[in-house]
Amino acid sequence: MKQFYVAVGAAIEKDGKILVLRRSPEKDFGANYWEIITGRLEEEEHPEIGTLREVEEEVGLKAEVIMPVYSSFFYRGGKEFPMVFIVYWCKYLEGEVKISWEHTEYKWLSLDEAINEPKLKLFSGVFKNIKKLKEHVPIDFKL
Repeated sequence: MKQFYVAVGAAIEKDGKILVLRRSPEKDFGANYWEIITGRLEEEEHPEIGTLREVEEEVGLKAEVIMPVYSSFFYRGGKEFPMVFIVYWCKYLEGEVKISWEHTEYKWLSLDEAINEPKLKLFSGVFKNIKKLKEHVPIDFKL
């Protein structure tokens, strides 16, 4: 049976804005690209638990998973690394952003800014899905 990897992403929303970060030039994949928080699951780790772990490790925030909003499949660095990618829309709970070595800067963008930012085009589907959900699905808590 062929092995594959599972990566997760966190689109964290705070006061109507989404956290985006610039990847470090030291990263072996996607150096200097803008992204949401991403990372690989540990062995036998539940995707939601892994997502919240990555949030805490990469930016020092506490968050809550709202729901999955995007998934895809790709090869990271060649056919030997098949990757399933699941992105969760998350609610900011507490903390101040403290970026790790994996990123060099961050900013909070509105959904429209994130959708229209050329440097974030790989994640535009994530942002568009969140926008659609917010327009059409009643959410009973304040983000």
